[in-house]
Amino acid sequence: MNGRNYEQSDPRIVQIERIIQNFKHKFYSGTVDPNDFITITEIELLWGELQNETNKIYSDMVRELMNDVDERNLIIKKKGSTPKKE
Repeated sequence: MNGRNYEQSDPRIVQIERIIQNFKHKFYSGTVDPNDFITITEIELLWGELQNETNKIYSDMVRELMNDVDERNLIIKKKGSTPKKE
């Protein structure tokens, strides 16, 4: 699997980009008007939302990638390339 093509076609990448853009929009919207300026607590809440939304996507992606690893084939190759101890 070519990593670059995989990234471009992965809907999770699009979803992560959308989540980040949404975060940026909310952040910038909250820092434009001095009379309605976002508080540190609100920034922390936005940041927490960003982390929660993206962590699940990242976890699912890593779990899927790990499931795609052919461990049996790797073990066979490793055993074949490791010199035997006498």
